[in-house]
Amino acid sequence: MAESTRTDAVMALFAAHAAEIAARFDRALESSEFDRVIVYAGDEITRDRDDIAYPYATEPYFKLWAPLQNAPGSAIAYTPGQRPRLVHFEDTSFWHEPPSSPSGDWVEQFELRCVQTTAERDASLATGRGRCAAIGPPDTRWLDGVAPNDSVLLTALDFDRATKTPYEAACIAQANEIAARGHATAQRHFREDASEFAINHAYCGSTQQRETELPYGNIVAFNEHAAVLHYQNLRHDPPGAPSSFLLDAGATFNGYASDITRTIARESEAMSDLIAAVDSLQRRVSSEVRAGVAWVDLNERTHMLVAEVLEDHHLITCSAADAYERGITRYFLPHGLGHLLGLQVHDAGGRLIDANGTLRAPPDAHPMLRLTRVLEHGFVVTVEPGIYFIPSLLDKLKSSDLSDAIAWSTVESLAPFGGVRIEDDVLVTDDGCINLSRPALESVDVW
Repeated sequence: MAESTRTDAVMALFAAHAAEIAARFDRALESSEFDRVIVYAGDEITRDRDDIAYPYATEPYFKLWAPLQNAPGSAIAYTPGQRPRLVHFEDTSFWHEPPSSPSGDWVEQFELRCVQTTAERDASLATGRGRCAAIGPPDTRWLDGVAPNDSVLLTALDFDRATKTPYEAACIAQANEIAARGHATAQRHFREDASEFAINHAYCGSTQQRETELPYGNIVAFNEHAAVLHYQNLRHDPPGAPSSFLLDAGATFNGYASDITRTIARESEAMSDLIAAVDSLQRRVSSEVRAGVAWVDLNERTHMLVAEVLEDHHLITCSAADAYERGITRYFLPHGLGHLLGLQVHDAGGRLIDANGTLRAPPDAHPMLRLTRVLEHGFVVTVEPGIYFIPSLLDKLKSSDLSDAIAWSTVESLAPFGGVRIEDDVLVTDDGCINLSRPALESVDVW
């Protein structure tokens, strides 16, 4: 299917999405006792003592309403029972290219007003009576009299945001297809001995997205760099061989993110075998994702399976059951199994039990777990187990009373490869899940 046809199919779902979002805002406004709301896209912010702006990031709730990723100064005003008003700010100064007015069938869901000054914008937003809430970045130039970022309102909206509409799920699927092209290009360049810097450049070229358009900074990690969970640098040296390559990189579509990780190795049978084992583990955990499953329980299940991999690959001298019970797996997998995904990479509401703000904290043994909810139909989550050789954690392990349970010679032989993570984005259904990443990757020969 041509990309334009796929995009048309996604946008055909927008009208139903807009109706659902209006219903969610109706409930949230009622519970927080507001009569209307203004959602600001946010303004460009200049660096301190400079006139150059930081990379612009759109307010997530503005993107929830409208598929606009670069509309600084714009806002949406919504009153229950009325059509939302999209006030599109079109700066006509000569320093930058002015934005084009919104177009497409989706605009029919809004009363569109295009303005060129903040005075015009404020006048277009000021209509309406009663208590007015506002949502946006904290440095937004708010309209006088609004209540910015009310916690009750935001909590109710954050709770609902975990459940994706069919339009949102389709956007995330499209973002996966874009990212898959980048992953295929990146793996090819790795095999050609390109540097981290060059691979990142090639990834952006393949996805046709600038670094500021990507949902997060790509993690392009060779060898021991893969042991840095959010490795942020781009070295210019080629990886050489034997070597490993971990790429954690996504893309955006209409403001929605994908988040995919793959790890491959060259000329190391032991590391390749470990990668295959984690891939198998990831598939097994993904097969257990369905509505009604508590994510905390699935995270524990993952650690049991990690213990089995550690035993099978002779990284421990004790049994898998013993390694799990003694907490050894937490030294090799220190992060949580995954998180909600959507308008933000780590999407809102992951620890909310209800719309009133009740939280479920992560277990003491897994404090980094970002998602503690029971899965529901329509959630999109990442499933991203890994096994890492992180020097600081290995040092703690070696100096602890668990040291005798570790096969240190095997660990030390694999440590130069940093570690492995396999990550897919999956859509939760009542009887299982739909993997949004693997079909996209397989279509470009990435596994």
